[in-house]
Amino acid sequence: SAGGPREPIDLVRYVGNRSSGRMGVALAAEAKRRGAEVVLVYANGSVPPPAGVEVVPAPTAADMKRELLARVDADVFVMAAAIADYRPSNPETGKRPKDREPWTLTLEPTDDVLAELGERRRNGQILVGFAADAGEAGLERARQKLANKRGNLFVFNDVSQSGIGFEAEDNEVVLLSAAGEREIGRRSKGDTAVAILDEVEGLLEGD
Repeated sequence: SAGGPREPIDLVRYVGNRSSGRMGVALAAEAKRRGAEVVLVYANGSVPPPAGVEVVPAPTAADMKRELLARVDADVFVMAAAIADYRPSNPETGKRPKDREPWTLTLEPTDDVLAELGERRRNGQILVGFAADAGEAGLERARQKLANKRGNLFVFNDVSQSGIGFEAEDNEVVLLSAAGEREIGRRSKGDTAVAILDEVEGLLEGD
């Protein structure tokens, strides 16, 4: 999965995030290069998908959940999309006209697609989660996600640092698995995808 779902507020406005889809697209391209059959579930990305992969649009978190759970038998899930944690609870069907009154929104949690995939994960299936967060506290939350969501591998990137993460060409990540933690220094997202999928191949081979 790649990109950032947008949760409607009204007909023209939405709650979203800064994900460009670049990291997920790089992972899809690298997986295709290695010979995988790739389906890219893509939400509102600003970069074109790679050639030779099936692209499934998923503009909202609900769409993302539906399309991912429809493919629950995949050998590997790489969940690079920045799926929204919250959505407006009562989006308006038309466009709210501008006036001089405050507009208060109530947000409700979206479903945790990664956790549901973890609950359904079968023996031999690989589940890779991403945690875009900030600082040492964010890294600790990524460690907790690894423990709680039944994934094989979590990719933490510190989006408080300039020049990496959202909207950037480069990334710098920590790979977390049952075997320990491995820092991947700053490099292009294409090269980061190589490092992540090297780790996935090791998991598939049981290393």
